[in-house]
Amino acid sequence: MNYEHTTKTRNMLEGVNEQRPWYGHWWGKILIGLMVFSLVILFVFIAITLMFWWQIKHGQKPDLGVPPAGSFSFMASFAASGAAHIDRSRLETADDPSLGRTGAPITVVEFIDLKCPNSRAAAPIMDKVIARYGAKVHLIIRDFPVESTHPGATELSELAYCADQQHRFWPMYQVLFSEQDTLSAALDDTALSRLADRSGTDFATLKTCLATAAPLQEIRADYLTGISAGVRGTPTFFINGQKVEGVIPFETWEKYLEKVK
Repeated sequence: MNYEHTTKTRNMLEGVNEQRPWYGHWWGKILIGLMVFSLVILFVFIAITLMFWWQIKHGQKPDLGVPPAGSFSFMASFAASGAAHIDRSRLETADDPSLGRTGAPITVVEFIDLKCPNSRAAAPIMDKVIARYGAKVHLIIRDFPVESTHPGATELSELAYCADQQHRFWPMYQVLFSEQDTLSAALDDTALSRLADRSGTDFATLKTCLATAAPLQEIRADYLTGISAGVRGTPTFFINGQKVEGVIPFETWEKYLEKVK
């Protein structure tokens, strides 16, 4: 009798089955497929994270899926209908710098970083919006200095806060944006004196204010409110409570606000 045949027969009689490796079973193949899929997802996640990190490190605004400017009209119309995503009372403060008409049908809260190029790009646009549509729009400015990307941004926010105590926020706001590229991360008295002079702010009073805890407390409050509202970069706008990120072209504002009664 053939030896191989005899051995197989004996194994069968003794209940011994030939075992296939785990990856040879149907469930093993499914498990391998799931493992490969998970590794691909992990690789994509790591690649995207590294890309965002590089963009932020180099002062670029990451593309986080913000709708293009052309979709703003729809989003703003949605906001105007009262469908806000967060508590507007936490955003629309009465003690922060503002322009336009209080009680206007459109309230815009803008989170800015005075060292952010995108915030600077948005500033003349918002000036133009208020100049033309100030009766329809109430613009409120809040601070969101991102020190990790723009060293010295917090000090500029403190400076603007103290200028506001002398009712000179807007002149200081314009001066700081105009000198954004040349201001150092830490300002000495000579630089502060020059900025005070350019903005029409009393230097001695400004210095006294900067020495108190009030400016930093206010900035921290703004920053924490921004974080809780989902602010990830600047400028970020809340239009009647609806978040819109990035610089919004004047033509887009115009198209929307012309429809507001």
